[in-house]
Amino acid sequence: MRERQPSDIEEASVSNHSGTSDTGQTATSRRGLMKLIGTASAAAALGSGAVSGDSDTTPDPDVDELVERMTLEEKVSRTYAADRYIQGIDRLGVPGIRNVNGPAGASLADFIDGAETTEFPHTIAAAATFNPELINEQGRAIAREAKDGGASGLFGQSIDITRIPLHSRSGESFGEDPYLASALTKSITDGLQSEGVIATLKHYCAYNQTRTTGDVEDYYSTSEHNVVVSERALREIYLPPFRAGVVEGGAGAIMTAYNRINGTYAAEHEDLLDDILKGEWGFDGYVISDYGGTHSGVRSAVNGLDVELVGDEPEYLGENLREAVENDDLREGVVDEMVARTLRSQKEIGALSGDRIGSEPARNTEGHFAIAEQMAREGTVLLKNDGLLPLDTGEIDEIALVGPAPTEFKEDIGGSDGINESRRISPVEGLEAVTDDDTAITTVSSDRTELVTADDGFSYESYDEADFSGEPIETGTVSEIDYEGDAISITWTGEITPSTTGAHGISLTSGGSGTVSVDGERVVYTEGGGFGGPDTEVSSVSLTAGESYEIAVEVSGGGPVRLEWNPPTGIREAAEAAANADIAVVLTRTYTDYGDDRKQYALPDNQDALIESVIESNDDTAVLVNATSAVAMPWVNDVPAIMQLWFPGQEGGRALGDLLVGNANPSGKAPVTFAESVEDYLPQEVDTLPDSARGYPGVEGNVYYDEDVFVGYRHFDEADIEPMFPFGHGESYTTFEYGRVKLSKASTTPEEGVTVSVEVTNTGETDGAEAVQVYLSDVDPAIERPPKELKGVEKLEISAGETKTAKIDLKEESFRYWSPDESDWAVTGGEYVVQVGSSSRDIREKRTLRLREDPPHGNRSESSGS
Repeated sequence: MRERQPSDIEEASVSNHSGTSDTGQTATSRRGLMKLIGTASAAAALGSGAVSGDSDTTPDPDVDELVERMTLEEKVSRTYAADRYIQGIDRLGVPGIRNVNGPAGASLADFIDGAETTEFPHTIAAAATFNPELINEQGRAIAREAKDGGASGLFGQSIDITRIPLHSRSGESFGEDPYLASALTKSITDGLQSEGVIATLKHYCAYNQTRTTGDVEDYYSTSEHNVVVSERALREIYLPPFRAGVVEGGAGAIMTAYNRINGTYAAEHEDLLDDILKGEWGFDGYVISDYGGTHSGVRSAVNGLDVELVGDEPEYLGENLREAVENDDLREGVVDEMVARTLRSQKEIGALSGDRIGSEPARNTEGHFAIAEQMAREGTVLLKNDGLLPLDTGEIDEIALVGPAPTEFKEDIGGSDGINESRRISPVEGLEAVTDDDTAITTVSSDRTELVTADDGFSYESYDEADFSGEPIETGTVSEIDYEGDAISITWTGEITPSTTGAHGISLTSGGSGTVSVDGERVVYTEGGGFGGPDTEVSSVSLTAGESYEIAVEVSGGGPVRLEWNPPTGIREAAEAAANADIAVVLTRTYTDYGDDRKQYALPDNQDALIESVIESNDDTAVLVNATSAVAMPWVNDVPAIMQLWFPGQEGGRALGDLLVGNANPSGKAPVTFAESVEDYLPQEVDTLPDSARGYPGVEGNVYYDEDVFVGYRHFDEADIEPMFPFGHGESYTTFEYGRVKLSKASTTPEEGVTVSVEVTNTGETDGAEAVQVYLSDVDPAIERPPKELKGVEKLEISAGETKTAKIDLKEESFRYWSPDESDWAVTGGEYVVQVGSSSRDIREKRTLRLREDPPHGNRSESSGS
């Protein structure tokens, strides 16, 4: 392990496995430098950051001296976090580390009952802004709110790459592209750390799904599936955001994933933790597991884990390490290093001296609300617009706002994703704020869910074995399935005869795994509830009035169990409201719960049928998608306008109103590819749970990343698949004309790099913003490479009629790839094509660049990557 030098500022390069250097400042020097020259006024000492106790403690204590003065008992007490809290050492004046959840804000309600904080748009919406500067402001605001509640650490951001949209926690991702995710990770991490809060980046790494197949441990986000992935894919796709957060953003902590990577649990993975993270990248902060993510004591400690996150008492670290040291099974020096890492992270934010860096703590300020609103505006992606938007409020007397829950947004999926927000601006409030007082806003909910009643009752059989084996322990008949008992497994069968024709939503709520079949065809599958309670899965089936259908329900794992349906009555009323209105707006949503991957790519319930009925009633229909990932859109060619809202945060209603009427101009860009079919996302087989498939959800607990580096748009380009909406796509209420792309030099070396510049003119009548994207293609690659890769972005605010120039630097890192043969970064000279455009499929102009392996004037040098 790399030893920390006494100096706060170090200019050093850190060796990687092959002896080449990781150039630039180390994470240590980056954070030390920020502390010395980048801070605003120091915050008052807080409960989690104040120093008290031993009078011998220096104002800025030396970490090594503190560790030397600790007893072994005190040391091991710092190797676990009980309910997110790492204990302090009062005798030495060392404060504890109070961590809060926080991808979308500082969740102070975790330990301050009822505490309200600002809920910002969730991570995927932040990614859609393509605006690192704005995301840096978000990080600073979240840090101020965390400090205001006495926290010194934040469990965020989640920076795992989006591999497939079924992942329940895809909303906590910065999208599918490692360059974009890295730029945003660096930015928000810098914001958090510079305001005196330890940023904990998660989940390290390849945590791209939350459920799995086979007998592997799998319980609401704790899936321990095995990811079979090449080192090249790890290096080029999944690790770059973490590296950016550590080396450039100065992250103080890393949280490991639950899954295994090539057979080894993430929390004890020597290659990933000790060799790459702490060795190559020079990470000097601490590594913490997620709840239940630790699987060993000595092995985890030796291989790089520093802290075990637990609910109450540690299972593997803590006192277990003391016994291991006393039994000569573990060197005490290993424990010393684990403890030193938590202390270094505290020292970097000023917590050891009680002089926290950054500005004053603040919570729920108008400034924070303004950041949240701006993020919601810039993060909303106008996927399609055939001239319907912006709405002309002077010509509108009535707006029909319909959907399963049109008066509110779905804001989170629960668990660590939730924020106790200080206020919530609804869609109705947003529309009312931007329309005349005499404009009617009619809301109709399409959700008329009720218990399913069988014609002659449901016959049931309950068993005391999970596999329904043996003789039933109870039989009988009930008119409805609304079960609260504790049978291990139970089946129901019956006939239903609907009174209306159309798409019926079918929902099963269950504490255990279960299925619903209609006439022998499975229509609903659930894996059961988690710590948040029972799970509800909702699908749709087309039924005809007067016809009888056989319903079969099977649940293993006990109650409660409830079978409901949503008849098309609400759809008809919504269509009637649309027909009577000038404009119809359909607010759709997914029902994703924390840790429970989506079982279908389609919108759940009968929402597709709702959209189709509303379109038939009113051609002027806009569809809003309140979901954290792409969804199937069989109606995409029929509606004139589609907006992807993601989870827009507490100010989402205000932002939505301004966007719909043109008070704000949409500028969001899709950070993920929108495909017509979920099978389009990977070259190998894709299915949905409970079925197995090699690419997703895996086979017997193993998920095979056969696509290697061809993730997201890289795969769509390589396989020549036309996406529904490409990565980087987003429309505007104005038009942008790109001028001629210029390169600062036609021939360069990796060390010199090149600057790409292009003039962009707003040729419309509305001010707007455009995210200029630069992609790079290797014409004759030494190894199979994607057809193009994003290597630069600049977002320009351009007034109507104005021209601005985007300038983007391509450096050595832009050209490199991971060589499996050399087990190192490599750069190949030759011809490259620089592509500049508005999306990955909207390339406005290309330029050819010659990359020389030899620097000018004949001075030869190696061109290995950093």
